[in-house]
Amino acid sequence: MSVPARHRRPHGSVLIEFVIVLPVFLLLLLASIDWGWYFVLRETAVNATREGARAGSVAPAGLAADDAALAVQTYLTNSLGPRHVHAETIQVTPTTVRGHQAISVSLVNYPAGSITGFTPTQVPTTLTATTVMRLESP
Repeated sequence: MSVPARHRRPHGSVLIEFVIVLPVFLLLLLASIDWGWYFVLRETAVNATREGARAGSVAPAGLAADDAALAVQTYLTNSLGPRHVHAETIQVTPTTVRGHQAISVSLVNYPAGSITGFTPTQVPTTLTATTVMRLESP
C-alpha cells in the first residue's frame, strides 16, 4: 500500500533549505553586530568631541586645550572603558568662526572596524568626529 503524497516525509529537503538559509542568516547577524558597534562608536565619538568642545569653550584662558582633551578622554572612558581611549587621536586646535574665537575638538582616525572579524560586512576601520564651539567670553 502506498502513502498518499500529502503524508510523505520531506526527508532531505529540510536539510537542503537549512544549508541554503544558514549562510544568509549568519551574514545578516554578523553584519548587524558589526554595524551596530560601529554606530555606537560613532555616536560616542561625536558626543565625546561635543563634550570636549563644551569644556574647552568655558575653560579659563590658556587651559582650553587641556580641559577639552581631558573631557574627551573622560567621556570615552566612562562610555566605552579605558581601553577605548586613544590619546593620540584627540586633536584640539584654536580657530575662528565668523570673527569669534572658537575651539575645534576632533577625534581623528579613531579605531573602529569589525568586532566579529567577518570582513565582508565592510565596516570602516576608522572614524573621524569634529565639533567646533565658540569660546565663552568671561
